[in-house]
Amino acid sequence: MNKREKNMSIIKSIAGAAFGVSFLMAIILFTGYGRNIIPIPTAKYIFIGAGGIGFFLNLIAFQSGKHHPVYNFVYWSGSIILFIGLVFILMIWPYAFYIVVSGLIILGVSFLLPSQLSDVKPTDPELLDD
Repeated sequence: MNKREKNMSIIKSIAGAAFGVSFLMAIILFTGYGRNIIPIPTAKYIFIGAGGIGFFLNLIAFQSGKHHPVYNFVYWSGSIILFIGLVFILMIWPYAFYIVVSGLIILGVSFLLPSQLSDVKPTDPELLDD
């Protein structure tokens, strides 16, 4: 593993940890479990901060992933719009529902795209006729 791959691996690990923290805060915010441990305003700030860090670090490393860059771009665009919609819901700002729905639609479209766009043909000698 070269130095660039090692750095990208570290960045992806940090982003995964940030998403994990953000997910835990989302559970506290949207379900109410753990409100006696972490106050709601603190959970909001941790959710927004950790989610933003996770998205930013994943955007840095998304070109080096195993999926096609177009798939990654559409997927992460939808994820960012969905995250922004959730922030709008938490902050009780207008148009939050429309932002969340548009982010979910873009994420749905990304799942319709093939994640591996390759022109490589299998070279199985048993499939070829002589």
